[in-house]
Amino acid sequence: MAWAEQFREKTRLALVNKEQEAELKELKNLFKEGITTTQFCKMLNGINTQQINHCLAERNWLYNESKSHIRWRATSYARDRYLTEHQHKISIHSGDDFIKYQPVLLRKGAIRLFDLYRKNKLPMKTHWDGHFTHEKELSIAS
Repeated sequence: MAWAEQFREKTRLALVNKEQEAELKELKNLFKEGITTTQFCKMLNGINTQQINHCLAERNWLYNESKSHIRWRATSYARDRYLTEHQHKISIHSGDDFIKYQPVLLRKGAIRLFDLYRKNKLPMKTHWDGHFTHEKELSIAS
């Protein structure tokens, strides 16, 4: 009898595990080619997107190349591993042209960010409800 109960429990856990793997695969497929870390994190529930670049700077993914703290670049550690950089030439009417670098996520970087998100190792909003999904129950007025 104990063996049958153990078998049922093992079967139930295998089914739960399979459902969770399917959910994680769907969530990891949120990645789109050419998006920034902030754009990716906006698709995840509860992340404080205003602090994500500072968090990634602490993890040696990004560094700030300006005194104004608004120009982020990929570090040599993260470049071609988690991030890449897109270059944009900016032309100013009354001044010299300059190149703007924009760190962009690679698929491996998106998967790593999602794993950090699931482990609660990213900056979260103070009013986060603890759910890893944006799904909300809709009430239908009758």
